[in-house]
Amino acid sequence: MKMFKKSLRFTSAVLSTVLISSLSAQLSIAAEIPSRFEFRGAGYGHGVGMSQIGAYGQALEGKSGPEIASYYYPGTTVAAVDDSQFVRVNIADKVATVGFSVEALVGTPAPMLVYRGDLSPEVPATDAPVAQVSSGGEIIFSALSGTLISSLVDPLTKESSTLPSEQMWTLRWSGTPSYPGEMNIVKMRQGAVVRKYKYGQIQVKFIPPSSPAIQGSIIATTTLRIHSEYLRGIGEVPSSWPRAALEAQVITARSFALSKASIYRKSCDCNLYSTIQDQNFVGYSKESEPIYGQKWIDAISATEPEAGKGLAVIYKGKVVTTFYASSTGGMTQDVAEVWGSSIPYLTPVPDPWSLDPKLNPSFSAWVRQITQSEFATAFKLPDVVRYEITARTKAGGVKAVVAFSASGKSSELSGEKFRSLLKLPSTWISRSVNRVSVTSADAMAIAVARTLWPKAKSAVLVNFEKDPASALVGIAYANQFQLPILNVTKRDVSAETAKELARRKISSVILIGQSDQLPSKGALSKRKLAQVRYEGRDELEVSEKLLKLSPGEPIILISSESRQMIDDAARLIASNRPIVWSADYQPSKALQNVLDERAVNGIFYGEVAEFKFPTRIVVTRSPATSLVASSWQSPVLIASADESQSEVERARELLGRFPNIASITVADRELSLTPFRNLS
Repeated sequence: MKMFKKSLRFTSAVLSTVLISSLSAQLSIAAEIPSRFEFRGAGYGHGVGMSQIGAYGQALEGKSGPEIASYYYPGTTVAAVDDSQFVRVNIADKVATVGFSVEALVGTPAPMLVYRGDLSPEVPATDAPVAQVSSGGEIIFSALSGTLISSLVDPLTKESSTLPSEQMWTLRWSGTPSYPGEMNIVKMRQGAVVRKYKYGQIQVKFIPPSSPAIQGSIIATTTLRIHSEYLRGIGEVPSSWPRAALEAQVITARSFALSKASIYRKSCDCNLYSTIQDQNFVGYSKESEPIYGQKWIDAISATEPEAGKGLAVIYKGKVVTTFYASSTGGMTQDVAEVWGSSIPYLTPVPDPWSLDPKLNPSFSAWVRQITQSEFATAFKLPDVVRYEITARTKAGGVKAVVAFSASGKSSELSGEKFRSLLKLPSTWISRSVNRVSVTSADAMAIAVARTLWPKAKSAVLVNFEKDPASALVGIAYANQFQLPILNVTKRDVSAETAKELARRKISSVILIGQSDQLPSKGALSKRKLAQVRYEGRDELEVSEKLLKLSPGEPIILISSESRQMIDDAARLIASNRPIVWSADYQPSKALQNVLDERAVNGIFYGEVAEFKFPTRIVVTRSPATSLVASSWQSPVLIASADESQSEVERARELLGRFPNIASITVADRELSLTPFRNLS
């Protein structure tokens, strides 16, 4: 008989030295429905590109505006480009009514002129204006009964007269290139909200109703040049900030606008929205701020080296789309992990300034309470009993979240969608520390299975408690073929397991284990379950049968060391290889034949790699639960009976090695969650 071609190498046991303890057969998955959920985190916004708080912090440290901008967009340069282009900015989107009036900066204003149609900016009108709006008067546009009603309010009598029916109007006022004269200001009124605009011209467009039951709506836009007009109205950061921070904001705002200037969006009749959907454009109120308004104008001027040109962020000769956000959780995001498309200059860079409470008092750390109703609505579930953060980005933000209802249904959201729907400040949320309250191997197997492969058409059944060595082989098989794995006894499946199979609409099962530890064919036939069975006298025979069906180079485990190897099940399963048992140092003929056919030697226990990308840490006091939890392919820690701090320290060490770990799951009814929450 051949000897193994590699010597055996073993590593020390990572978990408990106890193999398996008996557990109750009653299902007890906690079904209490919390009234609310608490979230703790840091940062504000999506976190892609420049951090505005980071720019503030760097400015205080002496960095220049161009240096700050280049830092947040790796591989870019800052250079002067033509920024004289026009942009069309949506200032009122699909509203029912909006009014415009005019005022002078000094003295009495000249009348505002109202023209039919959509006039080209800065081009003299060929037709006379249809109406003039004098000081004290107003023109009001209303969508009513599928028509745009345009009413001119007399400044003295306040009586209204209706203008001819049109779908589009252009408003021009004194002090602009198309209407020379003393500088005037246009005021736009929506209810009690009034906004002021100094530059360009305004267009009012009617959007006809899509059905008779809808009145129609109005879009108002302003068209102005980026250079010294649009930029003066950007209200993204306080004008009291250090000069370099303001310059960095101007450079990024200019770059963003330039990247959008050639893209017309029919839905908004614009290139840019005036909200944080693009950039916060507040019009004349920014430059007219007492004291600080001039600081903003000076910062813009400092980034304009010559007429019609301004500094912008450049990558390979082109102006880039400079996304930015208020602050982060300590590192900016990779855009590919937030919105799905990889962009070379939107990759993570450290942003420690966002975590400084002196610089970022409101969002260096935050707490939010979310009601049960809000949480369930976001996930489209009837209720939510718990949630798990299942993936994190390189920067530590939440990438994916799964919520579970009391009935066992689950729903997943991306991190950015989760933030948006629940109105959380950011995706930098502390690791979730959750409890799975179970009192049986059946219950734990169901809890784990509900997080894996919900669309599987079959399931694997093993006896975790009485045949753990074969169960380990079964877990590896289920993992390779993406099947849930559930518990059986030698008599039958439990009522709870049968219910879970029925919930999943599974009528075909695969039994793996020693023949005397599996239920009979008759017992499962009574439950109308079609069966495929891989059974034998011991784990060696079972694993050799299964190996023939499982692709890849196997992990070879030695039966005499089974306790140590089963305790380390999670790491073995994470390797995504089939598992086969051997009596000792000599392979059986059947095993050697498979190795020869595949031209491989097999991987021994001591050669199995460490976890590559674990998503959670599991803490339990039960070795049986530890084995079941290995399906998660993440570290499992067995807590001591006296709840010592050793498992907390081990969790701390794992979090240091694997910062992508998204959650800590405590699979125990009594273990305290507090020390693990303190790690998050």
